Amino acid sequence: MQPNFPQKQHTHLTQKNTAPPTLKAQLKLHKPDIPIRPVVNNRTAPSYKAAKKLNNILKQHLNLENLYTVENSTKLANDLTSITLKDSYRLITLDIKDLYVNIPYQETLHTTRT
Repeated sequence: MQPNFPQKQHTHLTQKNTAPPTLKAQLKLHKPDIPIRPVVNNRTAPSYKAAKKLNNILKQHLNLENLYTVENSTKLANDLTSITLKDSYRLITLDIKDLYVNIPYQETLHTTRT
C-alpha cells in the first residue's frame, strides 16, 4: 500500500543509511552513587522521519493545548517579568524524580564485569 504523499515527500520520508538507535550514557555526577542517564539517539532509526511527519500531522488535527509548558529558563524568566502577581499568588517548581531512568553506576559496572 502506497502512502498518500507526493513522490518527493515519500522519498524524503524514506530513511537512507538506517542504523539501530545508539545508546549513550550521561553520568549524573551531582547525585549520590553517580547514577547513569541513558540517552537514545533515534535519528538514524528507520522510522524516525515517518514518526516526525506523523507527529506534525497529528499536531495539526488535535487540539492539545498545553499552557503550562516551559520551553527554556530564559523564556520563563522573560514571561515572569511581564506578569503581575498578587500577594496571594505562590510560585512553585516540581522536580519529577523518575522522569528519566536512573541506572546505578556501580551496579552497572559490577554487572558488566561479571
